[in-house]
Amino acid sequence: MTVISQRTFRPLPGKTAVLRERVHRLAEIMTRCGARTRIAHVAWGDGARDIHLYGVFDTVEAGAAMAAKMAADPVATALQAEVEKEPASVWEGPHVWRVAYGATKPDFPVILQREYEVDRRHLRSALALMPDVQALMPDVPMLAIVPVIAGDMGRLMIGYYAQSLVEMGKRIDQIGASEAFQSILVRAAEHGRLITSRVIVNA
Repeated sequence: MTVISQRTFRPLPGKTAVLRERVHRLAEIMTRCGARTRIAHVAWGDGARDIHLYGVFDTVEAGAAMAAKMAADPVATALQAEVEKEPASVWEGPHVWRVAYGATKPDFPVILQREYEVDRRHLRSALALMPDVQALMPDVPMLAIVPVIAGDMGRLMIGYYAQSLVEMGKRIDQIGASEAFQSILVRAAEHGRLITSRVIVNA
């Protein structure tokens, strides 16, 4: 079961550069302790200007092992002390998600994320629509993740990968606005409610 940890950082005024440097240092620590990481900034949509740090693990146990190593790591401890002494952001997470459809694609630097509010009774039905969406865009890698440990457990996040913002915009024009895709969205509304969306770009 592939799992993803997500940390979200909202920069304080005038602190974006400091925050970016710290997040990169944190990612280096996480990588050294066993994670596969992705740093991204929110280019469009909900949380624009936020910075996200993702850790990818093959199991929850592997993620817990990384956390244990970080807790004993003097570099991580020093970074935490620096953050507490001079905050540069409002920090949320880590939240933990599991991959329910598709796979992480580290070679694609852009992701359109769409979050749905889905009751767990309807989750299986909502995920059953994923192959229909994929059939409309067989060359577009897709990902669906659901929370394992989070503040809101009634979520389903769908990710659409792209190589650039221009490519993402083209796909939204050609596929997102198509009658076939919109008809799937109508069916999806029977199982959950689209509540937010954003585009993140590797930073």
